[in-house]
Amino acid sequence: MTAISPTISAAISSNIAAILRERVSVSVLHADDVAQDGSSACLEDEISTAAAPLFDPWQRFAVPRFPLDTLPEAVASFVSAQSAVVGCDPGGLAMSALVALSAAIDHRSTLRMMRHGDWLVSPRLWVLLLGDPSCKKTPIINAATRELESQQNALLDEHERRVTHHRSLGGKPEDDPPPPPRYVAIDTTVEKLAVVLARHDRGILVKRDELSGWVGSMEKYASGRGSSSDRAFWLQAYDGGSYLVDRIARGDLRVKNLSVSLIGGIQPKRLAELHGLASDGLLQRFIPVILAAPAFPQDAPSADREFRLLVRRLLTQEPLKLAMDEAALNEMEALRHHLHDLEQASAGLADGFPAFVGKLTGYAGSLALILGAAESTKVTAEIVQRVARIVREFILPHALEFYRGGDQASPGDRIQRLASWVLTNGKRRLVASDFTSNVADCRALGLWDLNQRVSPLVAGGWLSPEEKGPVSRAWTVNEQVFALFSDRAEEEDRRKARLAELMNSRRSGRVE
Repeated sequence: MTAISPTISAAISSNIAAILRERVSVSVLHADDVAQDGSSACLEDEISTAAAPLFDPWQRFAVPRFPLDTLPEAVASFVSAQSAVVGCDPGGLAMSALVALSAAIDHRSTLRMMRHGDWLVSPRLWVLLLGDPSCKKTPIINAATRELESQQNALLDEHERRVTHHRSLGGKPEDDPPPPPRYVAIDTTVEKLAVVLARHDRGILVKRDELSGWVGSMEKYASGRGSSSDRAFWLQAYDGGSYLVDRIARGDLRVKNLSVSLIGGIQPKRLAELHGLASDGLLQRFIPVILAAPAFPQDAPSADREFRLLVRRLLTQEPLKLAMDEAALNEMEALRHHLHDLEQASAGLADGFPAFVGKLTGYAGSLALILGAAESTKVTAEIVQRVARIVREFILPHALEFYRGGDQASPGDRIQRLASWVLTNGKRRLVASDFTSNVADCRALGLWDLNQRVSPLVAGGWLSPEEKGPVSRAWTVNEQVFALFSDRAEEEDRRKARLAELMNSRRSGRVE
């Protein structure tokens, strides 16, 4: 890993602290943190934040609500009214509505992300709704995609009438009118989806009520070629572009634009099935949304007319070639800096989270394209500012909780285990060997990796490095830790003693 300068390391620590301490607002990595010459405040200034409220590793993450005022009026009104009718989380419906708009826009549409070069983004979005069955994942998805499917059904009905008329005149099946474009696919194999997309290159929405079934279908040939080829197909579907499908019986099939927006849900207890795909980054391509508990459905108007009209307009719109003006480019560059620094700083927070953050810049462009197409066919600085709010205030905190939850569901939460040991061992000064000798997650780690592992506690105000720069060999424990978490320390001591007793271990001090 490339070394990070001391000044940048200080700014990064400050910004990670903002994630940990201000979980709801997630006001991290502000442009003001970095001076015009690219430098940041000195390390002493950053460490002075120790007086701020300490990060509580055991606190349940309070995921924020979606900022509805960032959406086009037709979308915001639809989400507000329809979520009350369904009795569902407005944030889940808001992201689902954006996915529906992404599918309505021709995926050959592009937004240029920089002044120079050929970095173009399309409107593709992949969204994962995480919640128990009571959270109404399926009604959320159905409400958002209803107009897309209605328009698709109208095209298919008309096509059936044309085929019937053609054959009534003696026409042959091979001369039937060509099928219309498809907007939504539900339960499809990659082979069939390739055939559908080969006919029309505008892109498509794949809708899966339960993504665990999607994973299962991908693993149906786990011992053979099918699994790897399916994964390659979906990875390309996220990126878009041409794709060749090799078929022995019927020859090669060329898909000019293999481009898919994807939405689905999964239950927390099935989450481990998705984490098996993290090795090639497939999981990190989803924007995770943690659904709030459902509410009582209200018998009220749905206010969906303007949203349905918007979907229809986008379906008939020609592919767009958008570029940002100077002000919008500056806003997007600030957001890209934000995400770059966060990606560099987030090692140790949760497995998979840094890789997800690395893909958010492209998603920021996709969201800007979607809002621009929905409102004016222009991407203004004001639109990029709204996108930045969606990313900072909603997407990032949901993603952090999603990946931390994944840690807890599999190998356990490293931050909690580290904090537990720091709290219960009683030392006011810790050296590297204290961690590598006593904390299982830290054993065999080199000094650089150890600093990455403890960085969340540094950023959260628990530890102060004794050396400037990205690597320290010793840390001072904040006295507030022992004062504010004394009850937690007693609870952790009891838990470890009981665990040691159950395991018949004499080394209770090393039980984590």
